[in-house]
Amino acid sequence: MNIHSNYLSQQKSQISKVVATCTAGMLLALIMACGSSSLSPPIEQPSYQYQIPTQTSDGWQVGGVTDHNIDLTRLENMMNAIRGGQFTNIDSVLIVRNSTLVFDELIRTQLGSHDSFIGNTDLKVHSVQSVTKSFASALVGIAIDKGYITSTDVKFYDFFQNYSSFGNWDESKNQITLENVLTMQHGWQWDEWTYPYSDSRNSLGEIYRNSPDHVKGLLDLPMVNTPGSTYAYSTIASVALGAAVENASMQQLEDFADQYLFGPMAITSHIWAFTPMGRAHTGGGLWISSRDMAKFGQLFLNGGSWNGQQLVSSQWVEISTQNHVTLNYGHSDNYGYQWWDKTFNLNDGRSIYTYSAQGNGGQFIYVVPELNSVIVFTGANYDSPDMYQAVTLMNQYVLPAIQSGAQ
Repeated sequence: MNIHSNYLSQQKSQISKVVATCTAGMLLALIMACGSSSLSPPIEQPSYQYQIPTQTSDGWQVGGVTDHNIDLTRLENMMNAIRGGQFTNIDSVLIVRNSTLVFDELIRTQLGSHDSFIGNTDLKVHSVQSVTKSFASALVGIAIDKGYITSTDVKFYDFFQNYSSFGNWDESKNQITLENVLTMQHGWQWDEWTYPYSDSRNSLGEIYRNSPDHVKGLLDLPMVNTPGSTYAYSTIASVALGAAVENASMQQLEDFADQYLFGPMAITSHIWAFTPMGRAHTGGGLWISSRDMAKFGQLFLNGGSWNGQQLVSSQWVEISTQNHVTLNYGHSDNYGYQWWDKTFNLNDGRSIYTYSAQGNGGQFIYVVPELNSVIVFTGANYDSPDMYQAVTLMNQYVLPAIQSGAQ
């Protein structure tokens, strides 16, 4: 499902309302209006009762947590803590173990402003914000697998020969590779975390206000660093990755995704937001269900295979989830090709490595190879440190519950 919105006029009105300062941990896509529904005081609820996920025709095999050696008591404690208000604005939690969906809790009971922005009416479908970037990375890998792109070493500006010239031309622009953009080490003058969106020093806000062609606005920016040397997280760089796939394949990004990724995985209930130029916003404009988010995590856990069909090469899965940039942000240790990785240190002294797709508000797809598991969270803590409650939930409840049974 693709829905075109009156994007530009909405964006200009919303930008003036945004005053939050983006910190190093905030993964955002400014195309949505930041904010969440106000919370009522927590009301006492009956204790949580676990139920095996519903079997549907979406391709998931379902089963019980105890059948897969997961400590149910820990998960019950987690859900009671969420329901009791110890954790706020957690919209869903989902766990896959041994390729089986064993835990699927939809917690939110009403739609929010992000849903009204795009016209979403399905509680199960959620804005995944910058999780979209990891999907964009996978589509780049598929384009390489299919021969549309030769390698990650290709010069990035070669994808945009439809433009006759570029502003602030510097020969170092000709050295930016596809890999530099995938790892956010592009070299452009960019800062979307330090200042409020309304501030002219916020690069993302400036692009939205002044450059209807977001990609051209990015490519015209001055260079301030040698490509490959300095990390600068850029939502529009991820939009440009989607444009590169479009230009290389001669297909609209959303059609390319349907043909090579969403279609084979039976991901049908998805929504794209589009830029003013009609491009799918691959920096943060995807709405999708938690069960389908988990499919994407399982695809990578399976080395790029879904139901026996190799959708993306195992080589791409390996290289894109490797550490390419050391960050030590707290919520994440390192950055790959639009993926984050983190090693969780549990109270019993064990360390568990994960890699993840992450998005503003509390959207996470955690892949845990050691435990053969995928964990998904969605949330509505937009532009708030509370978006990282998922890290605490992983540490205190989910990983110990799975790990205890795996010993």
